[in-house]
Amino acid sequence: MVEEKIDQLNLIENQSDQQNQTEKQFKLALEAELIPEEIAMVEALIFSSKKKLARSAILEISDFDEVKLEKIILYITAKYQKADSGIQLKEYNDSYLFQTKKSFAEQIEQLFDITKVSSLSTAALETLAIIAYRQPVTRAEIEEIRGVKVERTLNTLGKYELITELGRKETIGNPIIYGTTDQFLEYLDIEDLSQLPEIERVEKLFAAEIEAAAEQAVTAENQA
Repeated sequence: MVEEKIDQLNLIENQSDQQNQTEKQFKLALEAELIPEEIAMVEALIFSSKKKLARSAILEISDFDEVKLEKIILYITAKYQKADSGIQLKEYNDSYLFQTKKSFAEQIEQLFDITKVSSLSTAALETLAIIAYRQPVTRAEIEEIRGVKVERTLNTLGKYELITELGRKETIGNPIIYGTTDQFLEYLDIEDLSQLPEIERVEKLFAAEIEAAAEQAVTAENQA
């Protein structure tokens, strides 16, 4: 429920902009008189990478300048956003990867016989939201906001590589501080943290769900 509403919120905000920008980006790239072999090379590098490929790595291998690479990325992005493509180029914190489009998720799950898809609990989503909007943040600060212990929840989020330890806070006890990862950006399908919905809008949208989930979380933690 919560994941679906976040997806809907991001979709509403981004869908019209993406549609308007696609044609503009494609035209811009065409006018740049790009060399087909250079476009193909960037595609091959991104496709061959086992993980997200950093922009800096492409620049180092290709010897392109920033302007040329940006034009190529715009071209490739627009190329795969068209309706006749089942994949798309995604960017997360200046790194790139090819992904299948979400509209084909059901068919792909059937192909790989995926009968059970892991999802985060409401408690985990609440904790993740606190980290996303308050980072860098300590466990004690998260627990103060949520009102319950979050050690196990942090371990779960870490297992899914959605959060990471950023270091230690320079205060008594030097507690660990947490922040989100590139995997978190991919989970929400946003390029960087600046694209997170405004916290006031999220709180208003999920007010009822958050209140009910908080009560459930307290009960569950007390029974554990």
